[in-house]
Amino acid sequence: MHSTEMTPSMVRSRARLVGSGAAFLILSPFVARMLALADLIPVGASVICALTGGLVGFLLLQVLCEETGLVRCSMSRVTARTLTGVRSVDLTRIRGVRLHTSVSRGGRASHTVVVRDSNGVRIGLTSVRSQRALVRALRRTNADVHGGPHVSLAARAHLGLGDRWHRTLHTAITLLLQVISICLYLSLVLKLAGS
Repeated sequence: MHSTEMTPSMVRSRARLVGSGAAFLILSPFVARMLALADLIPVGASVICALTGGLVGFLLLQVLCEETGLVRCSMSRVTARTLTGVRSVDLTRIRGVRLHTSVSRGGRASHTVVVRDSNGVRIGLTSVRSQRALVRALRRTNADVHGGPHVSLAARAHLGLGDRWHRTLHTAITLLLQVISICLYLSLVLKLAGS
């Protein structure tokens, strides 16, 4: 194992820690509201927390396991840097593959293929090279047969293994749900701040 590579349990532990921090950021407007009710901070602090901490928390949860730099890529393993450290997923022991969609800086849809292996390690593959290695691995394991890894229809379509309309439908529904969730979150925080 490479010296900078972490064990699966270390990766999961760090991911839980960062995920908890992101959840706290999302909940920070409600904590700020309680502190404001106790006259410890100004009443408008919950709105500021929602517009800063809450949105940062939502964004952080989306990119926790996303590949930020490819370290190694072979027929059996992909090792990549993520926000929570270097992760390595075993392509010979894939348990599941799904497509994660979010809005990128330019307002366009951004797709990440999230792979989970039997050790519980997850990596969101973003590079063409890592996704090609995954396609080769899925073809080798014959993911269509019973007992093979579960690959969502949207992920299959994104990887060129299925009908493209599955990815289009997934993208439309996911982006709509994200917009609705953020709007509901902000309206709830504004309602709490106004009461």
